[in-house]
Amino acid sequence: MKIHGFILFLLFCEFHGQPYPDELKNSKQILNASEDSDNELSTIKIGLILDSKSWVGKVVLSCITMAISDFYMLNGQYKTRIALETRDLSGEPLHSVAAAFDLLENAEAHAIIIPEMSSEELFLAALCDKANVPLLSVSSISSFNEHPYFLQLAQDETTQFNGVAALLRAFNWRTIVFIYEDTADTRQILSHLHDTFRDNDVDTVHDIGITLRATDDQIIKKLHNLRTMRTSIIIVHASVYLASQIFKNAKTLEMMSGNFAWIVTSKTMNLLDFQDSAVFETIQGVVGLKSYIPASSKLRDFTLRWRREFQLSQIDLEIRGLNVFGIWAYDAIWALAEAIERASVDIFPNRGEDFRLNLTGLAHIRVSNIGSALLSKIRSIKFTGLGGEFQLRNAKLVHETYEIVNVIGNLGKRVGFWKPACGLTKEIYPFTNSCSSNSLENIIWPGFSKTAPKGWLVQVDGKSFKVGIPANSRFHELVGSHNDEQTNETTISGFCADVFRMAIERLHSNIVCEFIPFYNHNGSYSDLVYQVYLQTFDAAVGDITITSNRSQYVDFTLPYTELGVGMVARVGQ
Repeated sequence: MKIHGFILFLLFCEFHGQPYPDELKNSKQILNASEDSDNELSTIKIGLILDSKSWVGKVVLSCITMAISDFYMLNGQYKTRIALETRDLSGEPLHSVAAAFDLLENAEAHAIIIPEMSSEELFLAALCDKANVPLLSVSSISSFNEHPYFLQLAQDETTQFNGVAALLRAFNWRTIVFIYEDTADTRQILSHLHDTFRDNDVDTVHDIGITLRATDDQIIKKLHNLRTMRTSIIIVHASVYLASQIFKNAKTLEMMSGNFAWIVTSKTMNLLDFQDSAVFETIQGVVGLKSYIPASSKLRDFTLRWRREFQLSQIDLEIRGLNVFGIWAYDAIWALAEAIERASVDIFPNRGEDFRLNLTGLAHIRVSNIGSALLSKIRSIKFTGLGGEFQLRNAKLVHETYEIVNVIGNLGKRVGFWKPACGLTKEIYPFTNSCSSNSLENIIWPGFSKTAPKGWLVQVDGKSFKVGIPANSRFHELVGSHNDEQTNETTISGFCADVFRMAIERLHSNIVCEFIPFYNHNGSYSDLVYQVYLQTFDAAVGDITITSNRSQYVDFTLPYTELGVGMVARVGQ
């Protein structure tokens, strides 16, 4: 196969004879030593693919090493042990496929853990499917449901969009702009996001994709276009680096003021605490959703130990705290180690046997003889870990609670929670699985305003809202116009006009409307509709029939008159 040859080429280029850093081999050396002292122990090789240059990679590696040590210290009677085989990407994420192939073919790993994963690395899941090797990820990307051996041991990022929608409803915001990091991951979930917002009566006015390589000028150009859209509620779904660039340029354009509301997703908030003060200065008043990890004595004690051990291994690195990915990785190792032990009765009938992978002719990939049993055990495991209750449903971690965080100063202040069973709430009570009232703490918005933005920008370009009306309407009871010769102002009357005025009032903003009669030699309403498409008018009001042809150019409101056939009959004499 061509792709197989390509992988082999990468493999020899990147991993043939490549030495591993000493710190990446510590856990493996410890486990091998314990195995030598007790020949009844069965060692199972587990692959780990990470980038030791990234903050997430450093934290995850330290947490996984501690998890292995903690698990077997508590369960010393177990007859199985994990031997960690680590592959360092060294800042080159595209090398992950070669690393996985090396782990499957040469290291003979029976499971692979990859902390940071994107949909561009989808081939990894396909590769592990062929090898019958579970692939565990603690990334919050949308899960690859079509890959049976892929397990997402982290919060699925798509679950939070209902929480975002609840936040929008709480402030009566009905139109938003969605800014996202332009990656295959996000493009994959756009339709799901739109469906979620639509189900909650929220209209996405525009989607704006920004690449990670975008320059300040490119970002400013995209943000400047927002000001012509008149909506001031902006959702940002981007990595913390790109989000910081967006907010830096938004501040330059004076868009971090009381007129705007910025809501960010956990893609930003989960790592925001580890940024420097310069980043926090640009995002004052931002509200975001953050994966919720319940406080516990177990988590507190582990965090203290982790800080001490991390400082010893990373002497020159400033400790910025334990992140959620490290916590999920710790729990993932406990689940995997427990699954290996539970499966040992079925897959290890003879303790002294060397359990190698079977070589098949299918694309020359070794197939694990224990992967299927291991996968089944992992799916069924339940326990209380550092991150709370650990349980998988449909190959995903069941974890749907988010904190609502308001950025004030150099920290994020919790103002409430969101969970499906409660909606928005000030407090949740884990022991009783109950919530407080459906409200939030007071929020400080951009510009240090205590008043929530209205959601609609008025007169941002110095122009009025131009409304076209039919000048030659045959039914003045529905829409009619009158021009005052002294002031040269046009007013409208009739049922359609009344509905329009009430709709404007419900927006709670001082929109200045300019009504302009549309004169046409044949009085065609289709021509009036087309003028909206040409942006001559911002809207059109009148007894305008909805047709398929007109719907190609404009969006219609829902009909507000009854449809049907009526009959007029004489009554009596």
